[in-house]
Amino acid sequence: MAFPAQAQIRVVDDQGDTLTLAAPAQRIVALAPHLVEDAFAAGAGAELVGVIAGSDYPPAARELPRVGSYRGIPLETVVSAQPDLVLAWGSGTPDALVRKLQALGIPVYRSEPRRLADIAGNLRDIGLLSGHPAVGERAAARFERALLESRQRLTPAPRVFYQLGQAPLTTLGDGQIVTRVIRHCGGEPLFADAPVLVPEIGWEALLLARPEVIVAAARDDAWQAFWAGHEALPAVAAGTLYSLDPDAISRPGPRLAQAARQLCANLADAAARLASLSPGQRQAQ
Repeated sequence: MAFPAQAQIRVVDDQGDTLTLAAPAQRIVALAPHLVEDAFAAGAGAELVGVIAGSDYPPAARELPRVGSYRGIPLETVVSAQPDLVLAWGSGTPDALVRKLQALGIPVYRSEPRRLADIAGNLRDIGLLSGHPAVGERAAARFERALLESRQRLTPAPRVFYQLGQAPLTTLGDGQIVTRVIRHCGGEPLFADAPVLVPEIGWEALLLARPEVIVAAARDDAWQAFWAGHEALPAVAAGTLYSLDPDAISRPGPRLAQAARQLCANLADAAARLASLSPGQRQAQ
């Protein structure tokens, strides 16, 4: 399909690299599930010709050809899709693959949203790169509006433990978008100052931190049985344990606004429950 003469499309990705296209991309490969969601939200679903395994939202994404998985993304498979734009995940797509694609002259946009505002930026960029700037702008504006509506401040800020793994017990450090969502909702994310992105938490450290809220990415509440009998923790004593949709909270895409709304409601509920505890029960030791 021919496009009329127009100005070049230029954006700066999350790695600080400038990406220039002579015309909107017509064949896009997305190498992370959140980028597939971004592309559909920004109006570029019809331009997707390849996605990574695990891309299951929206439902139409399940029908798209797979070019690889987290175990490996063969260069030949990506190239065979004849993309004129590849959407890569900064920390999830191997640098070697990105360099090889660029060496072949294939433009690569790298997404690495560290702040909630960066997600809106990704939506705008993908809308521009795919020739759907108005759709991308609307998607970004909806995301920003939803965040603005859900944001809250709680006093005192409840101490929140985000349970990632159970055996061993792990959480997420400050470099992860989930900790931003917890702060957005008025909570204080525990262990955010850990020197690693996925710290392993010992039981003694958890007892000292005395979490007032425990949340986990889970499709049901079965994980909460692990905490039964640990009423020494304020969260268990108050019953402030909550499940979050695992895909919505873990993918830095448009559905993160829904996860934030859910978590903010959970923390508001927790604040009301915690108000019934004595100051001594809430106070960290």
